[in-house]
Amino acid sequence: HFNHPSICFWGLFNELKENGDNPLEYIKELNVLAHQEDPTRPTTSASNQGGAINFITDNIAWNRYDGWYGATPATLASWLDKTHQAHPEIKIAISEYGAGASIYHQQDSLVQTSPGSWWHPENWQTEYHIQNWKIISERPYVWGSFVWNMFDFGAAHREEGDRPGVNDKGLVTRDRKTRKDAFYFYKANWNQKDAFVYIANRRHRERICKETDIMVFSNQPEVELFINGISQGKQQTDAYATFQWKSIQLTEGENKIEVKAGKKKDQVTDSVIWHL
Repeated sequence: HFNHPSICFWGLFNELKENGDNPLEYIKELNVLAHQEDPTRPTTSASNQGGAINFITDNIAWNRYDGWYGATPATLASWLDKTHQAHPEIKIAISEYGAGASIYHQQDSLVQTSPGSWWHPENWQTEYHIQNWKIISERPYVWGSFVWNMFDFGAAHREEGDRPGVNDKGLVTRDRKTRKDAFYFYKANWNQKDAFVYIANRRHRERICKETDIMVFSNQPEVELFINGISQGKQQTDAYATFQWKSIQLTEGENKIEVKAGKKKDQVTDSVIWHL
């Protein structure tokens, strides 16, 4: 029953609004009914706004996209703290958070993109998830969080990213063949069993800047970087399984970027080729 997890909560709604045909009384009825049908499990719901609608179910979760649909990742932190301070009695989760990315869109600089544009650079999705996960994981009053989404998926009304008709917020491409950089950030943080090391921004193969920062994800405590066989030194992991080498110089032509972690017997490696 690997794909049949236990039911933890009964969910009553997702992104309903109070204006217009207000569903408030109906949700209250549903909440009572859920407890009558199953008194052993709590209720929850997924909201994207304020109002009385958030104070009916036993738990409440919000769909937040700070740093994608406007604002910056930092606003998630201020919003969570403000909400918890104002209502310490309610149990808060993040039911959706995510950002779009195309594996074909690469950029030298880290610039926040417009979600409705045809430019969804992969490195912004990675940065979005790094910053959002830090904020979520550092707040013990957040009872759960759910990345949206595991895979890119069809969405007929979408006109954005590298093609129409696709929601590209997945950590993996729609064909399930390519795991994006953000996937490996979470793997490094959440999977301590399978040793690995991974070079981020790997698909940015054609470079125009001689000086670059190199970021690596790994569940190992120490990683060594090599450029064309020459060691650039070892780095210790930070609190989020991330390693960074600043201001690394590339040479004109082909550059082999390689990282190694662990002892020789159990060593894990990764490498890419970049051209300057």
